[in-house]
Amino acid sequence: MQPEKQKHVLLCVAGLTPQIITETLYALTQQRDERVDEIRVITTLAGRDCIMKDLLTPQQGKFFEFCRDFRLDPQQIKFDRTCIYILHRPDGAMLEDIRSVSDNEAAANQICEIVRRLTEEPNTRIHASAAGGRKTMSVYLTAAMQLFGRTNDQLSHVLVSEDFETHPEFFYKPPAACTLEKRDRQGNIRRLSTADAEIHLADIPFIRLRGIVSEWLAEDRPAYREMVLRAQENLAFLEFESSLRLRPEDYSVAVETSSPLLPSRSVELTPREFFVYALFAHFCKQNRNGKRYVALDEIRAGDIDAVFRYVTRARGEEMGIENCGAYPGFEFLDTLAKRIDSHNAIDRADVRKTFTETFSRINRKLYERINRKFFEDTDLSERYLIHNTGPRKSARYGLNVSPERILLS
Repeated sequence: MQPEKQKHVLLCVAGLTPQIITETLYALTQQRDERVDEIRVITTLAGRDCIMKDLLTPQQGKFFEFCRDFRLDPQQIKFDRTCIYILHRPDGAMLEDIRSVSDNEAAANQICEIVRRLTEEPNTRIHASAAGGRKTMSVYLTAAMQLFGRTNDQLSHVLVSEDFETHPEFFYKPPAACTLEKRDRQGNIRRLSTADAEIHLADIPFIRLRGIVSEWLAEDRPAYREMVLRAQENLAFLEFESSLRLRPEDYSVAVETSSPLLPSRSVELTPREFFVYALFAHFCKQNRNGKRYVALDEIRAGDIDAVFRYVTRARGEEMGIENCGAYPGFEFLDTLAKRIDSHNAIDRADVRKTFTETFSRINRKLYERINRKFFEDTDLSERYLIHNTGPRKSARYGLNVSPERILLS
């Protein structure tokens, strides 16, 4: 079965000068010998009218003229009224132009949503041109490409020599030179040959944040401002080191950072959940045999006793495992300590069940309180949950946190 052919989409923002569309198309197809299968344009109502009049008037529009000049089949490049996105206000009214703060915010949200949807299309490569439209439209297209752009997507700005840049009759450099007239400030008419026109496509390198902003952008579809805030939080975490603090006084676990953009988050656990989490934090700090992950059959009663002493000491009175029955919430440790050193298969199965069920409850709470609301789908989701490696019967469990980042209060 042949793989599906990749579709190359030219995405432009445009205002009242639709020339940038054909100029970019010229640079891509005639200078770079790249294929364009479809053209999509983000514009205003007035911009749509200019595109329809100047580019898409049947047979006479500059798009069709371009195809004839360079012997391209216009049927092979999809570009018609359906390819034009008209920006609109929150009430649904089409934007004639971007004039107000609310118009600006509405444009930002829509441009980001358009780019998000396009980058979700399989086997599609986007070449975005930020040359046209209001400056804010170019800025938001660039920002959207940073948020959603994939490895093979591109961003550019088309540059045209000064004499031709704003000329209303110049749309691309034709294969056969022609003469255009231009009136200077003094009212004198100059004749320009299109042979002297220069068109350059300047690539704009951009930081691709797609792996950092994660899938919540696609799922929640927040407004542009919210997207930026969430992405900034994720970046802030990567910039500022974090610490994992265990608080026996209230059986809570907290993720702390030095970033003002990323305030600490914590979750309260039950005594049993806190103890199990503290046990594996203890193993991570201990780095036993150079390994932070521990198999359940490697845990000994001495480990249970050491962590229980840590918890009770932090709460004001150190006790050994023999006194756990008198400590509310920790009565289960007496049975656990006895079974953990047992060679009986039933006892070992009970130990495994106790740990794995508690792991699930802990991870669910951490995910809901810290990961899901804070930095889901970044590498953080691999840090604070209890994970396992290897096949089930010989699995090892632990935290993917640097030992020096674990703070035991």
